Amino acid sequence: MIQIAITDDHTIVIEGIKTLLRAEKDICISKSFTTINDLLAGLDESTQVLLLDINLPDGSGIDACKVLLKKFPELKIIALTNFDETSFIKQMMKNGAMGYLLKNTGKPELILAIKTVMEGKRYLSASITTILLNESLGEASDASFIPKLTSREQEILNLIIKEYTTEEIANAIFLSTKTVESHRSNLFQKLGVKNSAGLVRVAFEKGLV
Repeated sequence: MIQIAITDDHTIVIEGIKTLLRAEKDICISKSFTTINDLLAGLDESTQVLLLDINLPDGSGIDACKVLLKKFPELKIIALTNFDETSFIKQMMKNGAMGYLLKNTGKPELILAIKTVMEGKRYLSASITTILLNESLGEASDASFIPKLTSREQEILNLIIKEYTTEEIANAIFLSTKTVESHRSNLFQKLGVKNSAGLVRVAFEKGLV
């Protein structure tokens, strides 16, 4: 019996996956979490496969992936997300994830991914493989690629450009500083930069502001 855990901030997604896998006799969903803090506190060595969203309210699943694998080196992590940006895919795999799926994946592929990573092999959905292949062929180069931002990320980007601090952004749009930092981290990853100065430069280059 493969022991599965799910981390997603939308309970409807968690319940949907549980429904998808309920009839599978060799797969058991034993734990679910909605935040990274709950995940880090509640996960234990009994979990074999973790389905992990990237964008969570209190941090980045990409960063959490690295932390979790230091604590549980045998854990198999599969990203299950709406983000198909190559920068996210590459960073997630670099941090040790064994698989990358989009949330619109069907039941057969989800089961195949779980069983593939349990065999110690990596699994990328066909759409993700195509995205990476197109980039390698120069069809989606970093120079021309314009990442998709959520409305909240766009709002925070605009405030960063206006030189708002994290605390000022949090106060302006009624979020916690941790949530703002999570969105800032996602912006850094989407635009392939390491700091706010780089974020502003690339945002202007790509016409995001």
